[in-house]
Amino acid sequence: MPASRSSRLSATDRRQAILSAAAPIFARLGREGATTKEIARAAGVSEALLYRHFASKDALYAELETHCVAANAVGSRILAEAMPSTETLVTGVAVLVQAVFPGIGDRQSHEDTKRLVTASLLGDGQFAKAFLDRHVKPWIGVFERSFRAAQDAGDVEAGIHIGHAEIWFVHHLANTLHLISLPDITVVEYGITRDKLVENTVRFLLRGLGLRNAAIDRDYDPKKIKAIFASMDQETS
Repeated sequence: MPASRSSRLSATDRRQAILSAAAPIFARLGREGATTKEIARAAGVSEALLYRHFASKDALYAELETHCVAANAVGSRILAEAMPSTETLVTGVAVLVQAVFPGIGDRQSHEDTKRLVTASLLGDGQFAKAFLDRHVKPWIGVFERSFRAAQDAGDVEAGIHIGHAEIWFVHHLANTLHLISLPDITVVEYGITRDKLVENTVRFLLRGLGLRNAAIDRDYDPKKIKAIFASMDQETS
């Protein structure tokens, strides 16, 4: 009898397979409702083997925070060496909106992540805090420095001052749009395509941050943003 697919996996791949199986179960049932028995069955392993890789259900749950994120690598790559500027702020907002709504990478993984974060917010919030601290908070400083550079360049309307809260609103609006899109039914009919909704959201947020329309028109090119994501998809495929 041939060995099962599970038995042929390396230890690292098996660990990832268990995490992949666990994500939708935790997303659907929450940390308390999910069981290691169900997770093991979904992963095609025994509970004993699951416990060889994860000391407890809580340890498995905690590690999901770093497992379900393809978007973080994309954002880090784009912004890691970017100099503070109006263009960096515009590109950063566009990338963050795309990363959160409609998402980058595997769609199911992205949706599972959002459900995990939302379930955490309805509970003790620890998973959500760890996730946002790791994957969104690093962007805040980049945006703040770029906003100041945009002010120095004359690209911000007079009298506009923003802080942490306003920059976090970029994430919050994109996150709300994604949550509304999670059900199979159309919850809100916006009357435009998803691509147009993303573009309108980016422009709305940039205006909300105080950027002048001329600066937005100069530095925001939806086709350029799509090309960036397309080139990364080719590199990782």
